[in-house]
Amino acid sequence: MKIKNPKDFWAGVMFVGTGAFFLVWAVANYQMGTAVRMGPAYFPVLLGGLLVVLGAIVLMGSFVVGASGTEAELKLPFNLIDLAIAIAIYAVVVYLGTLANVSTDYAILAATAIIAVMTVKLRPQAKALVLISAGCVVYGYLMKPLGLVAATAALVYISALGGHEFKWKEVTILFVVLVVFSVLVFVKGLTLPFPICPDFMETCPIR
Repeated sequence: MKIKNPKDFWAGVMFVGTGAFFLVWAVANYQMGTAVRMGPAYFPVLLGGLLVVLGAIVLMGSFVVGASGTEAELKLPFNLIDLAIAIAIYAVVVYLGTLANVSTDYAILAATAIIAVMTVKLRPQAKALVLISAGCVVYGYLMKPLGLVAATAALVYISALGGHEFKWKEVTILFVVLVVFSVLVFVKGLTLPFPICPDFMETCPIR
């Protein structure tokens, strides 16, 4: 089959890959629970599954609906060598972290930070893709030790840095709205056991 729309093809691949990653990560690290009593893995699995389905639809559409103009000549902002280097960085940092008895979670966060900085310096054309992906990774790995508020801040601010312009006021408003929405809907409404504050805080001011 011939790819008729490269833009939709790579968007579908990214959706499927991201959704599958968070789905597997949630199932492997948290309890699923039931629809009546949702566990911490329930919502990430649900969203991950929906993202995989959406990505599959977009992916299949790339073989059916053709693109025109510049969309048909879409080029990735990175190459296979860049991808191999990124994978090697993750492998080396995780291995060194294991030797130093450092948690794998922190090793992955460190590798993500290294790749993000290298991308901004060496591959600015890939900044948006890498920083948005990095924001999602950081959000997932910071949720347990630092809580919902800090993890959401990391997600919003890191992702916003991937845009063409960064405005503190607008990004901060978005962060506050997302935190309030997440606490009211997921923690209060659905009673999901998401930690709101960091582990080192004995008493969380948000209840």
